[in-house]
Amino acid sequence: MTRNKAKNGNLVAPLAVSLALCATFNLNLKAGAIEPPTAATTAVNSDFSLEPDTKANEKEMKEVESLLHNIETEWNAHNLDGVMGFYADDYINNDGLNKAAISSITKEFWQRYPDAKSKSKIKQVRVDGNFATVESRDSAVGTTEKENQDVGTKGELNSVSEGRLFLKKFGATWKIAGDRIDYEKVRVSFGLARQLNASFSAPEQVRSGKQFSAKVDLSLPVGLAAICSITNQPLKYPQAPEPDFIKLMRPVDGGTIERVMPANSENRNELLMATVGITNASRHHLMGLTILTRRMNVVPDHQDTPEVKTTDVATKADGDEKKADASAESKAKPSTEETSESAKDSTKESVETKTETKEETTTESKSETKDAKETSNKSERTEKKKVKEAKKKEKRDAKDSDAK
Repeated sequence: MTRNKAKNGNLVAPLAVSLALCATFNLNLKAGAIEPPTAATTAVNSDFSLEPDTKANEKEMKEVESLLHNIETEWNAHNLDGVMGFYADDYINNDGLNKAAISSITKEFWQRYPDAKSKSKIKQVRVDGNFATVESRDSAVGTTEKENQDVGTKGELNSVSEGRLFLKKFGATWKIAGDRIDYEKVRVSFGLARQLNASFSAPEQVRSGKQFSAKVDLSLPVGLAAICSITNQPLKYPQAPEPDFIKLMRPVDGGTIERVMPANSENRNELLMATVGITNASRHHLMGLTILTRRMNVVPDHQDTPEVKTTDVATKADGDEKKADASAESKAKPSTEETSESAKDSTKESVETKTETKEETTTESKSETKDAKETSNKSERTEKKKVKEAKKKEKRDAKDSDAK
C-alpha cells in the first residue's frame, strides 16, 4: 500500500457534500408526473384546511411543475448559470450553506463527475399561497473524471437521497428559498469493488455530542481480503482537511468492522465515510476500492440547551421598556436600604441567638448549683443524724453500766 491511495481516497470527500446540497433539486419531472395524494384531492370546507387544495392551486401547481422540469434540464446539462438562476439571493439550506457555497460545490462536483445525471420520483407537492414544498426521492449516477492510479479504473458513482425543496414566489417567478436532505447514501467504486457486496449502517439522527456506532459488513469472494476505515466530519464548506485514510485502515476480520464515535457538539449535520480496500490474501496488492458515505443529522441535546425563563414585561413604549429594565436590575442587584435592612435583621437574629444561648447557659448553671447545694445539705443532715444516734447509744450504754 502506497501514499497514492490516500490521495485517491480524497476524491470522494467533496462528493457527498455536493450530493447532500444538490440532490434535493435534481428533479426529473415528466408530463403528469405530479399526482396529488387521494387525501389531498378534497379541500376541507373551513377557513383552515388541513390538506392542500389542489384544485384551487392548479395554476400554481403547473408553475411549480414547469420550474422543476427546467431545473432538472439545466442541472443535467451542467449549466451552472442556468441552475443558479433558480435560487433566491437569500437561499439557505439545512446544512447552513448559502447560494455562493452551493454554486462552488456544484461546479466542483461536475468537474469530478463530468457525466453525472440525476432523476427524481416526486412524492408530493404542496402549494400554499406564495410558498410551495416538494418532497422527492432522488438518485444520481456518474463516472469519475480520472482513474484510480492503484486500481487502474475509473470510479462508478451511485447515490440515493430523500429530501424537500422549499420554493417562494417573487412576483410571478418561483425561486428556491431553501432545501433539506433527510436521508442520503452515496457509493463510489473502483476495480473489483464494483461487484463488492457491502453495507454501511449508522443512525440517521444523533444528539449533539453523543456517541454512536457505525458498522461495515462485507461479503468477500474466496481468496480476497479487505482493509477498512470509518470516519466522520461535520458537513460545512469549505471542508476541514481530510484524515490520512491509510493510517486509519484496519484489517476486516470476519467480514465486519465497527467503530464507536462521538457526534460533533456544534449541532452540525455530519458526513460518515467508510473507505474499503479489496486486496489479495496477503493484503499487499490493492485490487479494488469503494467509498461508502451517508448523512447523519445531528440535533441539539436538550441538556446543552440553557433553560429560558420568561418574564412578563410590557413593551408598548420606550418608557415601559426602561421600567422593565430598571425592575430587572433592581431584582438582580438589591438597593442600599434593602441591604442595610437585611444586615440589621441578620445582626438582630445574631444577638437574639446569643442571648438565648446565654440564658440557656445561665439556667443550666443555676440548676447545677441548686443540685449541688441540695446534695450538700442532705449529706450534712445524714452526718448529724449519725452523731445524734451515737450519743443516744453512749447514754444507753452508760445507764446499763450503772445498773450493773
